[in-house]
Amino acid sequence: MITSSVFTYIAIATLLCLTPPESRSQQAAAPVKVTYAVVMGQNEPISAEVTCVPHVACDLVAHTDPTVHLAITVYSGLKGGGELSIYCSSDPCSFRSSRSRMDFFGRRVTTDLFLGEPDFGITVPLVARQRPAIGEVLISF
Repeated sequence: MITSSVFTYIAIATLLCLTPPESRSQQAAAPVKVTYAVVMGQNEPISAEVTCVPHVACDLVAHTDPTVHLAITVYSGLKGGGELSIYCSSDPCSFRSSRSRMDFFGRRVTTDLFLGEPDFGITVPLVARQRPAIGEVLISF
């Protein structure tokens, strides 16, 4: 009984040692399918699925709505997570944090899009102003 488990451990260790590190990193960077939906105002929802490479920015909405450019960077790992960025060409827009980028954790994200200037830089206004919501983004991978 003990010898069979010892042989099992030796076999697993041998397989790990014989597998080149390049193939292990390629397995970790396998493409990820990202499903998303975007609702802008009263317009019809846009939904699609794209395949993204981890740690590389992947365009989501640029091809369907030329005024809104939404991109996602998916991090590798079991818990998921990543970064979402937005750029609006007609009117400035941002996320709830008044930033054009947001980090998220997990494999599902729901966030609102707001009209208003993104990225204050190092200064933050002392008065909170109401910004109208212009859309919503739902992401799952």
